[in-house]
Amino acid sequence: MRVTQFSPIEEKIEWAERNLDLVKSDGKIKKLIEELEKIADECEKCLAEVGITTLCAGCGNKSCCGRGIEDKFDPVVILINLLVKGEVPKKREIDNGCFFLSEGGCKLRIKEIICINYLCKKIYDTIALKEIIRVQKICGKEMELIFRVCEEIKRKLRDLNDS
Repeated sequence: MRVTQFSPIEEKIEWAERNLDLVKSDGKIKKLIEELEKIADECEKCLAEVGITTLCAGCGNKSCCGRGIEDKFDPVVILINLLVKGEVPKKREIDNGCFFLSEGGCKLRIKEIICINYLCKKIYDTIALKEIIRVQKICGKEMELIFRVCEEIKRKLRDLNDS
């Protein structure tokens, strides 16, 4: 089964589970994942410190984290979450919410880039510009690393398919 960014989320999860064993022992990927976990911690801490985490939780499934946003997710990001946490949710908890949204927030350890990058008008109206710039600098490093990990996983899977 060929999975694309536009495949249903259940197919993306299935694809990620099937490919997990093919990449989890790769040394370069392991090292990148370790780096990614550290910078994801920094980004998460920064988002909480400036108040963005609280603002996002206040909206919940009413906007950004609404049903259907998961349709835009890269299946490789799902695979990265399996590498990090060993599991991803198998069912939607909040009917009108993103597949990965729970009452406690996002259940993914490593977020999709759109989820990290997007800041709504409410955030821009509430958070000081210097704090937004701080968030963008720290979380920008996470997005760059997510991109690098995705590219390395894709390279590994291509190499395995070519051999």
